[in-house]
Amino acid sequence: MLVAGLALAGGTPILLSRNHDKAQRLRATGVAVDASVTSWSAQQRSNAAADYIRLTYTYNGVRYSSQTRCGGSGGCAEPPGLTLRIWVDPQDPDEFVTSDGNTDDSNLATSHLLLPAGFMTLVGGLGIWVATAFRSIPRRGRRRA
Repeated sequence: MLVAGLALAGGTPILLSRNHDKAQRLRATGVAVDASVTSWSAQQRSNAAADYIRLTYTYNGVRYSSQTRCGGSGGCAEPPGLTLRIWVDPQDPDEFVTSDGNTDDSNLATSHLLLPAGFMTLVGGLGIWVATAFRSIPRRGRRRA
């Protein structure tokens, strides 16, 4: 539990930072294209922040299809049939960012939900470790005078 807590609490900020950096890079250097929302999915849903949309878009005559995270506490606001603007990496058109900052890499691991879960797991693991460590220390009884 301690190791899992360390991995979640330490790894989530790294994933969030990488996803944020990628989104900024694609907004600055990407090519704007229109993408169609073809479907909405809650298959990996633990709450509304884990909703996904499937997008299709065409870049340089090639059609691409990808899934990305959408929505926040209210769930997806992008119904199928909607067209939205994305920015595509001209060197690797499979990479994109949406106007709300979600990238082709956005998933539950790149949401802020795992940060509190990581810290709670870390604290729980630490508590178990401390309780186990003190249980193995021999206790001395009181001496009677």
